[in-house]
Amino acid sequence: MTKPDQTTIKVRAYEDKTAVAEAQSNLSEEQNIALDLVKRNAQLQEEKNRSFELQKTIAQLKESLKLEQSRTAELENALAALEVRLTELAEQDNASKLAELETKVIALTGALGRISEIAAETKAS
Repeated sequence: MTKPDQTTIKVRAYEDKTAVAEAQSNLSEEQNIALDLVKRNAQLQEEKNRSFELQKTIAQLKESLKLEQSRTAELENALAALEVRLTELAEQDNASKLAELETKVIALTGALGRISEIAAETKAS
């Protein structure tokens, strides 16, 4: 082991300012590059997260669209069935009205025949 008084330390009284400035600028430049990389990585991670959320939203919207299309198809089928039923009811209603009118025509024809008979009897008398 050396004795403290025998150790020599060389200290420059005047350092080379350009070498110190260059070392600091290089360090600063490296720090700037590292900082820029950290920022870009953070931005990339944020974009990944945003993309993932958007993909989930797209998947949900696709599923919702499928459900709505299924409901629309069901409603269209129900509407078609109701239109068919309405047409059948209208035809039945028309048929029943027609039968009712035919019955009235027969009754009125019979009444007209009786009136004609009464008129003929009145003329004959």
